[in-house]
Amino acid sequence: MQFRLKAASGPHTGQTFPLEQDTSIGSADDADIRLDDLMGRHLRIVYDGDTLMLEPAGKVWVNGEPVQRRPLKSGDEIRVGEHRFVLQAPGLRPPSVLRDAGPHRQRRGVWISLALIIAGALAAAAYFYWL
Repeated sequence: MQFRLKAASGPHTGQTFPLEQDTSIGSADDADIRLDDLMGRHLRIVYDGDTLMLEPAGKVWVNGEPVQRRPLKSGDEIRVGEHRFVLQAPGLRPPSVLRDAGPHRQRRGVWISLALIIAGALAAAAYFYWL
């Protein structure tokens, strides 16, 4: 299966990098994907049979979680420094891992509004009770 990384943020946003063989990411001159603000060999993505494995040498997050060596699957979001990549496998529909903060903020806004309404109603009730 042919995997590729698509840059979702950082200076390479929108670019796609095919993962035809083991791939190194970092600031080293011979890194397959050069990112100047990382360690020389910050991480490698290697084939282990039909499985892609992430082998970090520095801090790397997959789907928002800090990781050590782990298998990757289509749709995984890899974040290293200020760079985000999404692992894609053409022909496979990836699960949604890039969550929008919108619904969480909307729910929080509803709870804050509800709390303010209740507090206002209690304050008004207390005011009229003491009159």
